[in-house]
Amino acid sequence: MSAEPHTDVSDSSTSELDLESSAPFRLEPHQFRRAWIAAGLFVLGSIGWMHFSIGGPEGILLFSNIVLTSSATAAAVALGLLARRSEPPDALGWGLIAVSAGLFAAGEFAWMCYELWLGGVPYPGVPDLFYLGDYLFLTGGLLVIAASQHRLGSALRIALDGLLVAVALFTISWQFVLESILATSDANTATILVSAAYPSLGIVIGAIAFIVAAYERGPRRVPITLFAAGTVVWALSDSVFAYLSVTGGYVYSEFDMIWLAGNLMVGLAALHPSAATPPLDIDRRRYAFREAIAPYVPFLLAMAVTGYAASTGTLDRVGLALGALVLLALVARQSYVFFDAAALSRRLERNKATLSRRNEELLLLNRIVRHDIRNDMAVALGWGEELNNRVDGDEREMLERMLDTTRHTIELTQTLQAFTELWDDDDRGTESVPLAATLMETLRRRREAYPDADFVVDGAIPPVAVRAGPLLSTVFRNLLNNAVQHTDAAEPRVEISVRAEAERVNVRIADNGPGIPPDRRDTVFGRGEKGLESEGSGVGLYLVDTLVSQYDGDVWIESSELGGAAFVVELQRYRE
Repeated sequence: MSAEPHTDVSDSSTSELDLESSAPFRLEPHQFRRAWIAAGLFVLGSIGWMHFSIGGPEGILLFSNIVLTSSATAAAVALGLLARRSEPPDALGWGLIAVSAGLFAAGEFAWMCYELWLGGVPYPGVPDLFYLGDYLFLTGGLLVIAASQHRLGSALRIALDGLLVAVALFTISWQFVLESILATSDANTATILVSAAYPSLGIVIGAIAFIVAAYERGPRRVPITLFAAGTVVWALSDSVFAYLSVTGGYVYSEFDMIWLAGNLMVGLAALHPSAATPPLDIDRRRYAFREAIAPYVPFLLAMAVTGYAASTGTLDRVGLALGALVLLALVARQSYVFFDAAALSRRLERNKATLSRRNEELLLLNRIVRHDIRNDMAVALGWGEELNNRVDGDEREMLERMLDTTRHTIELTQTLQAFTELWDDDDRGTESVPLAATLMETLRRRREAYPDADFVVDGAIPPVAVRAGPLLSTVFRNLLNNAVQHTDAAEPRVEISVRAEAERVNVRIADNGPGIPPDRRDTVFGRGEKGLESEGSGVGLYLVDTLVSQYDGDVWIESSELGGAAFVVELQRYRE
């Protein structure tokens, strides 16, 4: 038995393995879990080192600078490897983010040099140039990732969601950080501007990272979410650092390990097995549940912070204006959602009408094929069989080929009829179907249709009932037809065996045909697959797979002891 011709098809699995083997370093799933545990233990150990002041002030200073510099460098390298194994435009986005992490590592190194050899770190100073510069590359990289992720979505929708998140974060930052920084009177203008730049840029980064993580779908949701969390940790740490530097003075403490946690989260995200997976090529005009509710989280936090400030009498005019701006951003976002829902409803109504019209046209075409064409072919078959008794020699051989083609055409109309019955059946639940009676009746009809083929039942067919439907005979008919029609043996032989277990029943149909290559056995049931020598037989195999799936069963292909292929249909036993 076979289900498609031997065409020159490239082995995709082999090419994928070659790509994987040549890809830059990444962690496998079990390695990633171990690395995650190791990173958590390292952070906890580092917090303990800082808390207990191991090595004194000099030891704490040296340990903090070395750990932060090395972890930022490792994150930059991991992001660079991710950029190498990603496809455009994601490769550009991750490349920009890798440069950002590299600038952060350079800032940490410059900070360490000032501390160890130059007598202290000026604020603002050279390290701040690196820190603030990395925000620009990080912003650019995140925007590229977001654009790649939402290329099939609405730009206005993304912008409104991002605006809502950004305004909410700005409201929260104003109450806790920005207001205090701008109200500082004993700092110079440069110090205030640099200190305000950290939380302001952090708001931009946090909003974009939040949207990218909330809207990610598919296998790379975990690494994208982990990366976004690390980015938010970076932005939060920098905001607190700026606040402490301009108000009470920054000192080395366990607080430094928040940066370490962010570095490790970003590095691990870059090494995740699915990090380089391209975004799903799907229509993003429809909201997923998580995408719909995600912007409400920062909105509710902003409202809670504003309400708390109002209740304590600390809400100033700027805070009040920001609270109102958050509400306006929410109104704009919800207005778009309602407008988009109305437009979607109109599209659905149009599509419903179009689908109804197409269904009527398809049913009309089906009736023409089922009745007119099949009736005409049946007449042609009858006259041909009558003529077959009156010719001999080469003429008979030619007539037999014509009759085989006619029979096959009639069988295709029967398959089409089965499809129609399947479409018309609104209630596709399973029922009790006697397996032995169904299989033996189908065998009887196939023996009549193919008198030259040898259909053999290996052993007894157990008297069991299976969970199926009235089209179960169609499954067996198509498989038995396929076994005979695509054999290259002079004497076609088909063996049928049944094995019943406690919960399932396996029906095995084996033949002595050319067989099916192992690398094609998972694709022969696809729509439009062709047989070895017969146009359109793949439609029958597609119907087999569809019906068996509806019966909560399975069908697969094995090698046959007869030298060909064996189709195995697994069905559930019927239980009251």
